[in-house]
This record gives sequence, structure tokens and C-alpha cells, in this order.
Amino acid sequence: MAHTKNALKNLFSLVIIIGVAFFFYNSFQVNRTALQSYALKLNYIFLVLSFVFVVITYLLSTCGWQLALNSLSGTNRISFSQSIAVVNTSSLIKYIPGKIWSYALQMYWLANAGFLKSVIVYVNLVNLFVSIMTSLIVGLGFMLFSPVIVPVAVFSPLLLFLILFDIFFIKYNARVTPGMISLVNRVFNLDITCLVVSHRLIMYLHLIHYAAAFSFGISAYLLCHGIGIEVGPGKALLVMASLLLSDVIGFLAVIVPGGLGVREGIMYLLLNNVSTVSLSLMLPVASRIVGMFADITLGTIAFVLLKYRMPASAVRENARTAK
Repeated sequence: MAHTKNALKNLFSLVIIIGVAFFFYNSFQVNRTALQSYALKLNYIFLVLSFVFVVITYLLSTCGWQLALNSLSGTNRISFSQSIAVVNTSSLIKYIPGKIWSYALQMYWLANAGFLKSVIVYVNLVNLFVSIMTSLIVGLGFMLFSPVIVPVAVFSPLLLFLILFDIFFIKYNARVTPGMISLVNRVFNLDITCLVVSHRLIMYLHLIHYAAAFSFGISAYLLCHGIGIEVGPGKALLVMASLLLSDVIGFLAVIVPGGLGVREGIMYLLLNNVSTVSLSLMLPVASRIVGMFADITLGTIAFVLLKYRMPASAVRENARTAK
């Protein structure tokens, strides 16, 4: 039964990816003339800058993970280099269907170093929640300056709700979180342990993830110039919003590995009809390439750090197990 369920999930994710690929192929065919008339001029300085800001985004997320883990783990501590090793190595497998594999690897690597599995799961959940909230708030905030796509009256109530909910969560998280975790446990038949998160930690995590959201948005703007597409001030925030919102939606599409295809489709829909054909078709693909290159670069560095910077107890235990 389990094998059949996994096979259906993999098949469904494959159908989605193929469907989006066909959608892009058809769009390229329809707009072939316009694309052929567009002379691609790469600006390597802006391409490198876009890559740098994507890396900064990932490192900020890693910083938030490290801060939460050290705050909730009692006497156990992990350095930033060790955090890079664990987080960015495990994130390489996000392109495998399902979202739990990276967390499973983190638990495997850190359990022998004295970190409780329940703490590792909770740290990831808190950072994930804060990251999604901040990305949505920043992305929808940028959309306020691009009412051509969707009338302000449509999404402004959603933005207001998210801001008020986030403020409420920051102020009353110690009271609200246990109820939220209990509901998730009942609905999904899980056993997630609820930990006390201080008001100070929540504030720091919000600051870190807001900075990460701005950095990620800036990478999209720089990438436009990197692929030779001039973006005026009126569309700069739209470009930044398209990457932030599509990235969240792509992540929430849990059955699709790495949000592959979903993120590109959402970006195309947000940019289509309010930008040039070249921008709406080329930016989603270019952003995926830059993001994957950043994943590979940080992942390679993380593998080296994983060998030399892992907590000593974990290294000894892994060596003993290997024997």
C-alpha cells in the first residue's frame, strides 16, 4: 500500500512537471518571433551579483536555523560553519519528492552530537513558519505597487490579515503555539513536541528572515540586468514580488521536488501581460538556474565542512558505525 501511494505521488509530480514544461514550450513557440528578435546580452557582473544575493539569502536562513537550535538546545551548541555543513548539505536533496528528507538527514547527523530529534524538528518548523510569513508579507507588500496584475482591493485584505496575524503570533506565541502544534498533531497524526520560544528569539528570527526575503527579491532584480533585460522602477518591485511569492507557492507544492515547474509557472503568470515576453519567459528559467548553481556551490562547501567541522562526538560515532 505504501509503495503504491509513493508511486502515485511520484507519478503526479512527474505529470505536473511535464505539464508545466509543455506550457513553457508552447509559450516559447507562440512567442518565437518576439524571442528571436531579442538579442540576449549577458552582463556577468550582474549575474555574479544575483548569485551572491541568493547565497546571502541561504546563509541568512542558515543563521536563523543556528540561532534557534542553540537557543532551544540547552547546553549544546553548534557553530555557524557546522550549521552551514548540516543545513546546506541536507538542502541538496530538496529536489527529491517530499519535504522531510532534509530534516531526516539533520536528525541523523546531529543526534549523536547530543541534539534531540524533537528539537531539530521544532527548529525547522519555527524557521519555516517565520520564513513563509515574512516572504508572503514582503512579496504582497511589493505587489501593492503593481496593481495592474491584481486590484489592490483583492489582495490587500490578505496582506493586512498576515501582518496582524504575525504581530499576534510574535506577541502571544507562547500561548498560541501549543494550540497550533496540538492541532497539527491531531490532524496529521504526528507527535511534535512543543518547546518554549522566547519573545526575543522570535523577534530575531523575524529580522533575519525579513533580511533574507529582501535579499532574495534583490537577486531577481539583479538577474534581469544580468540577462540583458532592462527593468524600470515601476516593474522592479513586481519582479522581486514574483520570485518571493512563487518560491513560497513552489515550496508548498509538497509533491513536486524543489517546486520544480510550479515556481516557474507562477512567475510567468505574475509577469505575463505586464512585462515584455522575454522577461516573463526567461526570468523564471534563469532564476531556477542561478538558484540551483547556488545550491550546488553551497552544497559542495557544506560537504567539505561536514567532514572537518562536524561535532567531534558525531564524527567518532559515524566512524565507529562505518567500521
